[in-house]
Amino acid sequence: MNRDEWGSWTDKEAIKRRAGGRRRYDAQRRRRLEARRDAVAEVVSRCVILPRGALTTLAWRFGVSPATISRDLRLILYGGQRYDYWSGDRFLFSVTREYPGGPVVGVEDPGGNEIRGQARRRRIIRSLPRYFA
Repeated sequence: MNRDEWGSWTDKEAIKRRAGGRRRYDAQRRRRLEARRDAVAEVVSRCVILPRGALTTLAWRFGVSPATISRDLRLILYGGQRYDYWSGDRFLFSVTREYPGGPVVGVEDPGGNEIRGQARRRRIIRSLPRYFA
């Protein structure tokens, strides 16, 4: 689709087909990600010390960057990290990160309900003091 066509009218069926295709593609990527992380976890569980070039070999095998395998390894070793934020004695919200300093994967309010909506989550994360973010 060209840049000029984005403003043009699109029928609802085309929108639904495009959304369905995106959901299918995202599900496929999620399955590949889980398979890759399972394989990395299996390799790590068999080795006390990873041999030189193990991450590069895994990256080549799965067709991803070595940095992606390193992120997977950090997630496997450290797991999801949860951080609670308080103002005095009042609980504000809880943020879950994939690994320390990694991307935010969940934000919960004081009732334990997940805060949905990218804009609300982004606003909360931006409101964190610089040393918390």
